[in-house]
Amino acid sequence: MEQTRPFYDFSIPYNKDDKVMRGLLNELVELGYKTIAIDQSFDHSKKEAGKRGSEMFPEPYKVEHLRKEFRDQLRILQRITILYVDVNVAHAMGVSLNLRKFNIIAGQPKTDAALTHCCTAFNGDLITFDPVAGSRLLVNRKAYQVAVRRGMFFEIKYAPAIVDSNNRKDMIKVAQNYCTKGKSKNIIFSSGAAHEFQLRGPYDVANLAFIFGLSEDQGKNAVDRHCRQLFLKAESRRLGKTIMFVKGNGPIVFSDSSEDEKSQEDDEMESLKTEIGEEDASEVKDENKQANKRLKVA
Repeated sequence: MEQTRPFYDFSIPYNKDDKVMRGLLNELVELGYKTIAIDQSFDHSKKEAGKRGSEMFPEPYKVEHLRKEFRDQLRILQRITILYVDVNVAHAMGVSLNLRKFNIIAGQPKTDAALTHCCTAFNGDLITFDPVAGSRLLVNRKAYQVAVRRGMFFEIKYAPAIVDSNNRKDMIKVAQNYCTKGKSKNIIFSSGAAHEFQLRGPYDVANLAFIFGLSEDQGKNAVDRHCRQLFLKAESRRLGKTIMFVKGNGPIVFSDSSEDEKSQEDDEMESLKTEIGEEDASEVKDENKQANKRLKVA
């Protein structure tokens, strides 16, 4: 299993310009992030009719050169965000081989029906929303609770709020909806930053909890603990059943339980024999005393 370290940012949009990507990654290192995910989007609602039933999801972008360059500084994961409008996406995801190459799969619903499906049946790890499209999609209480029980997480991106005040209002509205319907459970913070100047440090991001209706602990978990849980959930979905080998550092002592039981039984028998012997001896003494009394009387 891949190792990760805090802090996390699971939404760094992919850019074809390596200069821009290197600027983003260098800024993330300076701010103290250790694990990030490069995000690429795919709009399933714009699929071609002739591709139904075949591989329609793209392969991950080639970022091996960036991984080698930042090998000792950043853990770079790959994420895909699927935009969709109906439940037909489930079949396409079930037969796709390219999706297994991504570390994280996020769903971005575009309709109310897609939002309900994303919470209840989407085979992914993360639920996100488009801050530019506004706050017209709000999750209900039942769907939120189902998503939490399934181990799904809800994402809030802060970079669009820095760029536009309208996006900031919509984001606060969505975050308050999460707080009202589900007490802000399973929330993570991501940047979604297209430029390095839109990035903020992890502690500054955690302080956004007070604006979005989260507690102080929830704000810290949104950039650390919940992200780690999301990664582990994604790895279990991607790898399926696995075999784990546990290696101990100290000496290993093997004992036969049958021998232990036998020795315990022997100890019990010895103690029982001792008790029986003592009882027999006391009975013999009593009989001797009674016989002596009868002789004296005679």
